[in-house]
Amino acid sequence: MIRKREREAILSLDTTRLTRLEGINCAIKEAQSLLKQMKQAVEFAKNLTERSSSSDIMRNKETLKHRLEVLREIEVPKHDETSFLKFTAASVKNLKLGFIETNPKSLDANRSTLEGLKQTLQAGVEAELTLCLQRYEGKIINQADLNDQVELLIEPAEDVTNAIVSEKEDGNLQLKFTPKVPGTYRIEVKINSDKLPTGPFTVQVTERELVVVGELDLKFFPGDVPEKLYRIAINTGGKMVVTDFNGHCVYVFDKDGNCLRKLGGKGANSGQFNMPSGVSFVNDSEILIAEELNHRIQHINIQTGTVMKSFGKCGAGKGEFKNAADVCLDDEGRIVVTEGCGHRIQVLSKDGQTISILGNRDPEKLLYPMSCTPYKNMFLVADSGNDCIKVLDQSGTLLYKFGKRGNQDGQFKWPRHMHLDSSNNILVCDAKNNRVQQFSLDGRFTGKTITDLPHPSGIAIAPDGRILVASPKTVYILK
Repeated sequence: MIRKREREAILSLDTTRLTRLEGINCAIKEAQSLLKQMKQAVEFAKNLTERSSSSDIMRNKETLKHRLEVLREIEVPKHDETSFLKFTAASVKNLKLGFIETNPKSLDANRSTLEGLKQTLQAGVEAELTLCLQRYEGKIINQADLNDQVELLIEPAEDVTNAIVSEKEDGNLQLKFTPKVPGTYRIEVKINSDKLPTGPFTVQVTERELVVVGELDLKFFPGDVPEKLYRIAINTGGKMVVTDFNGHCVYVFDKDGNCLRKLGGKGANSGQFNMPSGVSFVNDSEILIAEELNHRIQHINIQTGTVMKSFGKCGAGKGEFKNAADVCLDDEGRIVVTEGCGHRIQVLSKDGQTISILGNRDPEKLLYPMSCTPYKNMFLVADSGNDCIKVLDQSGTLLYKFGKRGNQDGQFKWPRHMHLDSSNNILVCDAKNNRVQQFSLDGRFTGKTITDLPHPSGIAIAPDGRILVASPKTVYILK
């Protein structure tokens, strides 16, 4: 096998050498021909000036001028002087093994084409185009580091995220980007600073249509019937935790939907629940559960089912809660608790000590907030009583808000839970409108589900990209 690869590599190198040598010899012949013509023109001019009279020079002036103009118009032969060999080391320790590949950089923008422009693009969904590359000789390129020679420009630039240029297996380039909002986008591609001749290109981006593609096949323990599935959280390995609000318990499933553990039962003791609502993973083995009627947060290991700690009680003071509706962690690992009837957000340390309280000051007080999603130095709050999403800074100051009561695009009836995906789309469970809506981070409406979802109350995204939405009796899969 190694000998075969060696022969193939030697053959490839020899073919490349012969091709490059042929190009070099051709360039040499063209240069020699041009030099010969230049010498003839110089000799003609010399003889004319040294051996002819003034009248002869004037008679041959046009002939000399013509010969010089012809020489000026001849293109000087060029030869690509860039290195055409590249060694890529293999990941074998202490051994100098790897791959030798040709690396010509003579890409031809005039021959290259952009494919995929006719597809339907949706706001918040990654778009993928293919740049079919050609060499000046007309051959398809097939080697590494081509993306260094290609520039992708998209306008309006502020409405585009995750723009990436990468090589495909066939040697062409993959151009990926995510348009944030619906509208017209202008795309321009440059190869070694040369524009594609048919560009710039214009594409239309439509609102996103979130489609229900099925339901999770959740396999509960024999005899278990969920009463009201409410919130859902997923770890990096695909394990799911779903709260049963009216069943006063929490289910743990593997990525295939098999029930691994049932936690709780109605009560106020450690490990029991009274209307468990929000759930969030601390790490792949530990979760935080917010209980509305026990007014507390429990920290539980899902592998063993043991309660690691618990904090909070009914009240309006620091570290006290009135209906703990949701719980999550911010970028600094602080615990963020949403209090439904407390009309506020509490930010606590990992030990449960209150750091700050947000949303309980005029103007723009929160009214029955149901969930909070931290993002950098901001908090996105589903202000259910006011039927809008409010964005607060670290001090609780309102930065902006969007939405109002109604059933039109961008309007809400009791927004309950949110999720911010990797493209910074805000996905909102619009509970009493029986739908999920999508918004850009700055609050512009960009899409929605196109079929009814019965009272969606929780949303999360699985490691494989599926959007999972908790509804009272099942968990729906969106795409």
